[in-house]
Amino acid sequence: MGIDNQVSIGVESIEKIIKELNEINIFSSEPHLKIKIEELQSFVSSLINLESKSSVEDVIFEKMVEVKNSSPDLHLKLYMLYRNLVCGRISKEDANISFESLINLFPPDVMVY
Repeated sequence: MGIDNQVSIGVESIEKIIKELNEINIFSSEPHLKIKIEELQSFVSSLINLESKSSVEDVIFEKMVEVKNSSPDLHLKLYMLYRNLVCGRISKEDANISFESLINLFPPDVMVY
């Protein structure tokens, strides 16, 4: 009776892990942490031999959909940023900087009880 050390994980789960790591990387401002996150992303990507499909466009789009009902102003700003990025009017680096500043300008509503 041999013990098999393999675990089966769906591709969707691994892609979700990669996307979440990418989002953490975008929000992080510490260079050392960014390097560690990128190492984790490449390791997880190598497990399934996929390129990291998460991009700035994906993160902006997901956040835009997430805040559609809760923060219409942020949704509009993210939509404009997303369209400018997709149309090539701004670079990915500029979009990343703008995204971070928008997220900081519109903090999530927190209710204190």
